[in-house]
Amino acid sequence: MNFSRAIPGAAALAVAIPAAASAQDVTAADPQGMTELLDMAGYEAELGKDNAGDPMITAEFGGRSARVYFYGCDEETKAGCDAVQLSVGFDREDSWTAQEAIQLSKDFRFAAVSLDDEGDPYVTWDIVTGEGIPAKVFLRSIVLYSDMISEADRIIFAAERGQE
Repeated sequence: MNFSRAIPGAAALAVAIPAAASAQDVTAADPQGMTELLDMAGYEAELGKDNAGDPMITAEFGGRSARVYFYGCDEETKAGCDAVQLSVGFDREDSWTAQEAIQLSKDFRFAAVSLDDEGDPYVTWDIVTGEGIPAKVFLRSIVLYSDMISEADRIIFAAERGQE
């Protein structure tokens, strides 16, 4: 499965975002601005900090609780970040195998899948923003990730739901 299909929600999202917001650039160096854009797009984003003190956004993607981690931040000031990683964990009853995780990574072009100590999959997606990328490009990535998480949820829990 090559998850680069057209996303019906992307057109609706583009209409929902005010022109001024979609015209501006988005950068990980501005966590508050990124949070506001995600919130404006309907992801109910909230800015906080991770265990290392770096910025972290909590939001909901694909019907699941998600984290947006910031990378490339200054070690001392925690400012000047240049990338984000979207991350969703799936708490399964039974452990998943490495083979299943690898297959999911193959199915979704931009996703990276890892397993925690209990064999639960985590699906991540990195976005390098550097000094800024167009808001429309950033939001398209968010829509693609959110839709991919919905599909990954179906796959990850198929056996537990008796849908294999």
